[in-house]
Amino acid sequence: MEIKTDLSRSDDLQVDLDLGELDLTSQDEFILDEVDVHIQENLEDELVKEALEKGVDLRQYSRQIEGELHELENASILDYIKESENIASLHNQIASCDTILESMETMLTSFQEDLGSISSEIQTLQEQSLSMNIRLKNRQAVRGELSQFVDEMVITDSMVKHICETPVTEQTFIEQLHELHHKISFAKEQSFKGALSVNDVGDVLEKLKVKAVQKIRDFVLQKIYQFRRPMTNYQIPQNALLKFR
Repeated sequence: MEIKTDLSRSDDLQVDLDLGELDLTSQDEFILDEVDVHIQENLEDELVKEALEKGVDLRQYSRQIEGELHELENASILDYIKESENIASLHNQIASCDTILESMETMLTSFQEDLGSISSEIQTLQEQSLSMNIRLKNRQAVRGELSQFVDEMVITDSMVKHICETPVTEQTFIEQLHELHHKISFAKEQSFKGALSVNDVGDVLEKLKVKAVQKIRDFVLQKIYQFRRPMTNYQIPQNALLKFR
């Protein structure tokens, strides 16, 4: 068996190698680009521009700046050391203020709780006041009606005295007679409504009615007897009867 090798095609072979991170050529280009950016930014700084214009050595200038910063740092440390007592005093004052504020917070919290309790009590008092006001109005309304009812039902001593003792011809007797008639009518009306108080005054009203009728009857009979007398002026007793009819 004969094996033939064609080496003439080896020149035509192309090998593409992807080295990734090992490709130093591309990585160096990236680093150089980044350095260029930083250099450009530093060159645009005002202090660097001023130093370059004056021909100052940047290394010497950098060391000078670092020295000044170191001096400022030391000065700041010394200032802090000098003010340490004041800082400690300020810290104590702040701690004391925190304690006072905490105490005030506790007091205000307690005061807020007291206000809540007082608010509830005020609301309860308002409800009680409203309820009492309603009951007062109801009692006043009942008292008004009850007072009127009692006034209508009560038989005063003055009425009894005038009905029993005052002459029929007196104006007081006539007024009390009208009042008696009104009370009798009112008592009858209330008896139909089942008022038990009518039983207490019914007998007295009936007796006063009988007494008034008897006095009026006697008065009328007396005037009629006057007509029987001879030579009597009929006009006088007639006018008396008409006057008190």
